[in-house]
Amino acid sequence: MPDLPTPQDAAEAALFSECWDAVLSYADLCTAGSTAATELATEAFSLGTREAREADAAVRGAGRRPARLPRIPLLLTAVRTIAADWETQGLGHRLDPDLRLWLNSDKATRYTGPPLQRPIALRGLRDLQAADAELLWLAEVEALPLPVVARRLGLDPATVGEELAQVRVLFRDRSHRNHLDMPMDTHCRSYARLLDAVTRSASGEAPADLSRHLARCQQCAEAAACLRLHGGGLPAALAGGVIGWGGLAYLERRRRAAEVRLGAGRPHALESGPPNPGAHKAKVARNGLLVAAVLVSLLALAVSMMPGDDMKNGAAGPGTTAEGQPVANPTSSVLTSSVPAVTSRAPGSAQTFGTPTG
Repeated sequence: MPDLPTPQDAAEAALFSECWDAVLSYADLCTAGSTAATELATEAFSLGTREAREADAAVRGAGRRPARLPRIPLLLTAVRTIAADWETQGLGHRLDPDLRLWLNSDKATRYTGPPLQRPIALRGLRDLQAADAELLWLAEVEALPLPVVARRLGLDPATVGEELAQVRVLFRDRSHRNHLDMPMDTHCRSYARLLDAVTRSASGEAPADLSRHLARCQQCAEAAACLRLHGGGLPAALAGGVIGWGGLAYLERRRRAAEVRLGAGRPHALESGPPNPGAHKAKVARNGLLVAAVLVSLLALAVSMMPGDDMKNGAAGPGTTAEGQPVANPTSSVLTSSVPAVTSRAPGSAQTFGTPTG
């Protein structure tokens, strides 16, 4: 088992401390025991850290931002990568049996296959500015209180809520574009504009024909979950679309972990980490992008309300998910169809980076 990477400076040491508990929590879901969980987390932490450092070095050389996920989801996908390596190396008996089935199915290939066919949430989060993606993930998936998120990212606690709302809109805009860019059949394409219009409003209800389509089409159901910012389904859409297997179980664990920390009166444990000097530049860039996104959205909404030939035929023909199964709860933004149920073991206690326990 490789050793945990050595932090390069104090800032990276604080970042490691913040990320380790999340990585170990997901690794525990993926394995059949605590010893295997620690080893899987350690290997994944080393892989993810190496990838992040290489991406940062490339950015410094080329002057462009890294085309990668925020640090925590990057490390979580490294857990999935190492788990797949274990399976191919004959170490699959150390993994959760349901995960092994998933790794050997078409569901897993979506996360590593052609970019245009990958989950919309995964592509949308990667498309955001780095600081914006961090803000969205920490607030929505890690369930950290906004003052804690502001402290970590160097944002103003008084305006972090407003900035999060702006980032949600940008994520929706990216998700809408990515949905339109995906290979779609005629039926899916005919519902794209209606789906965009319905998900814009908190009170928007899907017509019966659209609901029937979403019940059968996983691709459009996932798009609906990312486009609907109301109703509290965005965290599940992100966790399921970015992590894949066990995403919803991980989401529940992180919520419970945040509640335990706050209930135990340990807010400072959540606040570790230096301010992010790139947050201000990301905010400036985001404001410009947000204006453009709003203009495009208004134009798209106007077009979507116009009668079109592609919507005259009413209900689409029956579609199926990639697995040949109907998508459950068509109007829900929780992607239960894309993340199998996981029998949760008792969540591991928070651990200090560098001293993992079995």
